[in-house]
Amino acid sequence: MIAYALALLTLKQPIQDSGGFVRTINRTDGVAVSQTASRKLVAAGMPDVWLVGAAHIGMKHYYADMQAVLDAQDVVLFEGVRSKARPMTPPKVDPKAPKALYQVISDAIGLDFQLVDINYNRPHWVNSDLTMEQLDALNKAGGHGKPTQFDMVEKMLDPNSPQSKMLGTFFTSATPSIKDAFKIFLVDKVAKIDSILAATTDPTTLNVLLTERNKSVARVFDKVLHSAQPPKSIGVFYGAAHMKEIEKALAAKYGYKATEQRWFTFAKADRKKLDEAGRQFLNMLETSAKGL
Repeated sequence: MIAYALALLTLKQPIQDSGGFVRTINRTDGVAVSQTASRKLVAAGMPDVWLVGAAHIGMKHYYADMQAVLDAQDVVLFEGVRSKARPMTPPKVDPKAPKALYQVISDAIGLDFQLVDINYNRPHWVNSDLTMEQLDALNKAGGHGKPTQFDMVEKMLDPNSPQSKMLGTFFTSATPSIKDAFKIFLVDKVAKIDSILAATTDPTTLNVLLTERNKSVARVFDKVLHSAQPPKSIGVFYGAAHMKEIEKALAAKYGYKATEQRWFTFAKADRKKLDEAGRQFLNMLETSAKGL
């Protein structure tokens, strides 16, 4: 989610309408609170399903809250693009490797990186994502040799790319107020990720980033259902932008309906903390992204 926005420049309650999985609440004190949803689905004769939508950077307690939901499930299908040559081991941060984009951003704006705080090393957690080689092949076939937005996202996510290094250099020299301004901008755009993707993404990139990866979840979900000992509950742990389509697919094929949701806060942003330089920088960001 965040990488795409950049490339483009707990409350438990009954659920009545299955809307999006990301929202921002603008409090009366001027603080913007951004949250993602975890939603329970049920269907007759089927395992209960928890769709746990994630932001890839957030506050430490945010990941602890989601971990508690996930650890209560018999099986968890999780997001984890990897190289085909790399074993299906739980994702983790390699302290010797260059910092990933999400790590750079989270360090700069005082949040945590998902791969640091979530413990994937569970016996019943299953990587249900595509490999990078598969994504590249889909992008090449769909783009017919022409550049796509996926190419840009891939460069942003490569810690050795000039684009990623440039962002790291920017954050190293940025003042606290500039970092806060970037956080405010980021929180706003992540909360609108569904509409941003729909309005600005070329068809090939949308297919690679969301559609085909969601199909991969569906295939693994079916395998789990038809295993020798089907689970009583399944968690699906993916970026929040994936969840609306995954929910629709489960409803269409199996009759799943949402019965409960919990909103978990991943970030807070306060415009009142900005100094003049921060306000100018935020205005520049918002002007450049007008319409998103």
